[in-house]
Amino acid sequence: MSQADHDALHAHIHDPPSRDFSVMGRFSLEGRAYTAELSFRGRSSKTDPRIVKKSWDVRFDKKDRFEGKKNIELLAAWKDSGYLTEKLWYDFAASIGLRASNARYAHVKLHLVQPDGSVITRYEGVFTELESVNKDFLEAHGFDDDSDLYRAGMHDGELRPPPQESYQEPWDKKTNEKAPWDELWSFLDGINRTPPHAFPAFVEENLELEDYLTWLAMETLISHDLQGDTRSYLVYDRKTEKWTHVPWDLNNALSLYNRTNAVIQGVKKSHPLFSFTPYDPKVYELRAERRVFEGMEDMKPGWSTLSTRIYDDPGLRARYAARLRQLLDTWFTEENLGPRIDAMHALLAPYILPGPDGKARDPYVSTEHAARSSEYLHRFVRERRAWLLEHLKDIESHGQGALVIDRVGRDASGAFWVQLYNRGSAPVALGGLMLTGHTRLPEQWTLPASTLEPGQVITLRQGAVGAQALGATLDLQAPELALYSADGLMALDVLWLAPLEPGEAYGRKSRGAESFGPQTGP
Repeated sequence: MSQADHDALHAHIHDPPSRDFSVMGRFSLEGRAYTAELSFRGRSSKTDPRIVKKSWDVRFDKKDRFEGKKNIELLAAWKDSGYLTEKLWYDFAASIGLRASNARYAHVKLHLVQPDGSVITRYEGVFTELESVNKDFLEAHGFDDDSDLYRAGMHDGELRPPPQESYQEPWDKKTNEKAPWDELWSFLDGINRTPPHAFPAFVEENLELEDYLTWLAMETLISHDLQGDTRSYLVYDRKTEKWTHVPWDLNNALSLYNRTNAVIQGVKKSHPLFSFTPYDPKVYELRAERRVFEGMEDMKPGWSTLSTRIYDDPGLRARYAARLRQLLDTWFTEENLGPRIDAMHALLAPYILPGPDGKARDPYVSTEHAARSSEYLHRFVRERRAWLLEHLKDIESHGQGALVIDRVGRDASGAFWVQLYNRGSAPVALGGLMLTGHTRLPEQWTLPASTLEPGQVITLRQGAVGAQALGATLDLQAPELALYSADGLMALDVLWLAPLEPGEAYGRKSRGAESFGPQTGP
């Protein structure tokens, strides 16, 4: 590309994502040149002034594709010390049967044509070439050719139906763009409106469930984080009529050996279970951090309804736990992953470690970090695995808290009532706890001071006064309810249900049980 075009790319770095700036240039490999549209990719990796090494999106003419591909993505992986983590996890995903992007290493050189016609050539170092998720991906990974491909918006990934929050970016449709989005909206409605007793059948019918359970297990293993920023994908296969989750941004994980931190780093082994759910402390920490940003002052805790509901259902949770245990016993071990880590490090060592002159050939790598990168990943696998084995029992005990939302209904006038039940063996103080008809808005209503004895039920009613009043506001067409701790930083119980007619009720089949169904009045 010309030096002027390269300078223009830098000048447009802070353009909004909707105005992605690109220039024309050439892409060459082994003497074969392709006309290409070139742009910087990413968000923070593009705008962070520390990251001089930029990632690239390379798009080819549809009549002259590179290896049959419409475009390739070259990730600078600047923060990933030793360039090991992201590729390792994509390889891991493929090895356990997930349909995820293929990853391979690439060397990148820039040839910048100067105004006088001379060319400055710069070696930019090691990149990770990541397979783009597009129509080519669908064909390569066994999806029906006519499948619908959607991508979640930034700060989303919650799998909730519209409307989105003001700070969330809209979903994109990557194939069949002119066709209606009906299947997506129907799927999201089902995730959020199907009552608990029917939810297992719903996901069996509409979701590639075993794949998603495997993804949840992998998400747990690698300490995947910041899922709302990953902009992962959903594929609706028109042949199977089922949805598949396609992960993205696997470097968004606490397993990343981050070069912006000290060379000597402890492993973040204790990332909580049930990631990206209302039971994950990280979602509340992120909300507090980002509410100071312009446009995000009203940010709510963001988490996946689908993952939460799978974890909340005893049968689905048991299947997830079994898959997690299987991977802990087989794939996610130092004996299995260690040789892979070492082989990747050995492959890159000539480029990322100091040579005889004391410098690495890669101009951007932190050699001190790179030297320790394989050892760090060894420690992560070893220590994360040990922590998870120690905490498997916490998966089994999930949902066994004393205080639960027991039943929800509407009286003859249409007003909602809610019953809370103490299924524990000790009194529970209700004062200060939060009850909300919007699962992402913990502070909607604070319960007044009272105590619920073991085996006791309290019925809260809309329109009542005093201690029996219900201050939470439920949506008639999309009823949901959540009970939160007094600080609003942990869900104690969450319930989704179908719309109720006046006189109808829904809840636990017997007081405090984990089975649900239609109920009579309070």
